[in-house]
Amino acid sequence: MQMHGHMARVPVTARQKFSEAAYFYNGMLPHRTNPVVFPYYLSGFVSALRSVTYYLQKQYAHDERFKEWYAQKRNTALHVEPFDLCFKQGWKMPDKYGGVITTTFLAVREEAEPNGRVRTFLKVENDGPEEEVETQISWHFTDDDPQDVMNHCYEGLEKMDAMLKELTSLGLDENEGGGG
Repeated sequence: MQMHGHMARVPVTARQKFSEAAYFYNGMLPHRTNPVVFPYYLSGFVSALRSVTYYLQKQYAHDERFKEWYAQKRNTALHVEPFDLCFKQGWKMPDKYGGVITTTFLAVREEAEPNGRVRTFLKVENDGPEEEVETQISWHFTDDDPQDVMNHCYEGLEKMDAMLKELTSLGLDENEGGGG
């Protein structure tokens, strides 16, 4: 038996790309302490969020109101925000995991499971029991950036959502853009 079919072109709008970025952001949340899985969600988030402006330009290329609005945004929010600069610089795995504990004896043991989950065990006092503790991993785009990646991502979502809402308030309906 032979089957034939045609792929239908799915129109994608800027708002749908924004929703894709939100999907990846939500996927990052439960995997913050998984150095294997987290980078995949972060990569998907960065790609989707950065593509929103590309889709805006394609979607509204025919509309002079958009061109004027976008030219203004391009010189301010889109290319000057620290969020965008962080994405241009890239990100890397954290060099170390950290915390502050004051005691006379402390033993720390970490183990990574095949799925990437990191488990941390602490033993306080030489004869104390070893206990599993919640692993804390802080992700940063650069060594000198004190803000966690998740904060940058959330701020990026908020800023992009505000821009999309501003476009709607200008009377540019997403359905008018025609998609893709």
